Amino acid sequence: MSFGESLKKKREENHYTQQQLADKLYVSRQTVCRWENGSRCPDLIMAKRLAMELGVGLDELISDEDVEDAATDVYGLWTAEKLSERRRWRELQKRILSIIEGASTFFLVIQLFLIYLDVRMPLWGTAVGFAVFASAYACNRVISKKIGET
Repeated sequence: MSFGESLKKKREENHYTQQQLADKLYVSRQTVCRWENGSRCPDLIMAKRLAMELGVGLDELISDEDVEDAATDVYGLWTAEKLSERRRWRELQKRILSIIEGASTFFLVIQLFLIYLDVRMPLWGTAVGFAVFASAYACNRVISKKIGET
């Protein structure tokens, strides 16, 4: 039995209409309808509230069939290779973001120091700073797109 079927069965056993259940959970009737027909799923907190309102355990609302289907949908197309490749890309992205953070801190300190000394930042310094930021930003965008593809 799917989550939606189980929810509908428990709702009817408690003699609630979709509107009554929706009112108790502060959601719309359409939301309850979507949960029951399977086009949407509640988040974990809302699922717990549903279970409490219907007087059942959360595990009674969620069947093993749903968990297996969800795992196939999410990971069925993903092999271990693709998952590890995606993990590597995310690590690279984290490194690039830390470089951006370090470079921005460095240039901020230099700017503050030069302001304190009442000296103008040379044009080449600004150009180098801009080049570092632009290249790191571009790399981050490329990696973000790559992660989205894999």
